[in-house]
Amino acid sequence: MHTLPNAPYLGPRLRSLLRLIADRQQQQRYDVIWDCCCDHGYLGINILHRELAPQVVLVDQIASIMALLEPRLSSYPADQYRLITGDVGELEFCSDKRHLVIIAGVGGENIVKMLEAIALNHSNVPIDFLFCPATTQYDLREYLAAQNYSLLHESLVTEKGRDYEVIYVRHPHDADILNPVSLAGDMWDTRKPEHLRYLNKLVTHYRNQSRTDDSGRKRQAMLEYQRCLGATGEEIAL
Repeated sequence: MHTLPNAPYLGPRLRSLLRLIADRQQQQRYDVIWDCCCDHGYLGINILHRELAPQVVLVDQIASIMALLEPRLSSYPADQYRLITGDVGELEFCSDKRHLVIIAGVGGENIVKMLEAIALNHSNVPIDFLFCPATTQYDLREYLAAQNYSLLHESLVTEKGRDYEVIYVRHPHDADILNPVSLAGDMWDTRKPEHLRYLNKLVTHYRNQSRTDDSGRKRQAMLEYQRCLGATGEEIAL
């Protein structure tokens, strides 16, 4: 019997995504899981190693990344994975399969552009999305809320002193019961130091940005995060 190589080690951020996927698969199994902007492919390889879906697709725009991944995956059955070098917005999704698209490690603004392209070409395909944006989470949440995506899960994970939001949603076409995505999140517990630290950081960030934003959008973001802190006006909980 052929022995597979050990799956690569995952840090807290990617490990939290893998755990969430494994838990979800017990309720509703995906036919295809897409690890997009996959970087070194660590998450996708772990998904493949644990056989969490019949097929795993790893996607990145950088050809050299795909070239390095190919020999690492050669021990797995060829029909269980695919490698795609290209733009996430140009992916093709079969309408008769259930898909999970993971996008992590890029900014929320860039994720929105990918979603707009996917929505334009695949509005009737059952797709769930799992995000872990590196920055501009508010931009992503604004888009998801405006487009009526349904929230499945949200949480905060800390890795190497940085905090990341995990946002798991369902495409609006496939949402049986609408659970709206809030602009700042409803997962907060200010008794937890990491939640308090993260929210204060965002309030300070958007307060500084609001000084040069004539549209008032940055101030609105600041107020949304202040609401999560239970603060009012210009006061910031410390």
